[in-house]
Amino acid sequence: MSLLANLTAGSPMFLAELATIDVSDRLRPVTEANAQLTAASISELGQLQPIIVRVHPTGNGLKLIAGGRRCAATALLGRKEILAVLVECNDDEARMIEIDENLAREELNPLDRAFFLAERKRVYEVLNPQAAHGKAKKPKTDAGKVANIATFARFSKDAAKATGLSERSVQLACALAAALSPDAVALIRGTKLADNQAQLQALAALDPAEQVTAAREVAEGRASNVAKARVSAGLVPAGAVRPEDGPLVKLEALLARMTPGQLRDALAMVQAKVAAADAAQKPKASRRGAAA
Repeated sequence: MSLLANLTAGSPMFLAELATIDVSDRLRPVTEANAQLTAASISELGQLQPIIVRVHPTGNGLKLIAGGRRCAATALLGRKEILAVLVECNDDEARMIEIDENLAREELNPLDRAFFLAERKRVYEVLNPQAAHGKAKKPKTDAGKVANIATFARFSKDAAKATGLSERSVQLACALAAALSPDAVALIRGTKLADNQAQLQALAALDPAEQVTAAREVAEGRASNVAKARVSAGLVPAGAVRPEDGPLVKLEALLARMTPGQLRDALAMVQAKVAAADAAQKPKASRRGAAA
């Protein structure tokens, strides 16, 4: 059972006063467009899911755990109350719930997914220090074995199970978040680069200073990808493209000539290739009796 399911079991829903809920310190800010879309849905269908809150650490009011878009949408509609579930948890447990709810919605772009998974890894290792350092003790009872597996599973396996991603995808996402410069990330949020895994990896391959320079070229509209940004910023001579960027440059020109239907077919082909590559890179189980 998930952390959220455990904490909300038996917790009744109630109407919370919107003005008493602190919605600060969110991993992903709510955009006006997203709030308006959610407001339209709530107006037509009602609030289908309650938000998750806890008592504010200061003891004054409530602190939002999950449901930022629903709160913003409810405020846009001029409503004073919102359907909520109250749970008891600490800061790290609250963050884990926020992360998993966003990951489960499958609406994160590659950039946000990488940073949500990296933050999940940090929180997971705080909540499960034995798992982080490989110090899980061998349980003595069957009940202990079950608890041990649940508590000390490796992060990538736990995250893969929680999100539906492959372990390899989880590991690559965390590595990507670690390699990207925070200043570069701030520049590319909201650009097409944030939605392009290959471009994010190309950006992460640069040193931090070059990442910021290239990101600024894209953010300010002088380039549409990392390879072109390096040229327009003067990091490489015009016409000089790194060998690993060559296929991406050719692909961009090809994509520009495709119809929407062809683009959807190409996307399906790429996703299938990525899934096959992830599966091929999973570690194979050792043979029984073989040396570890």
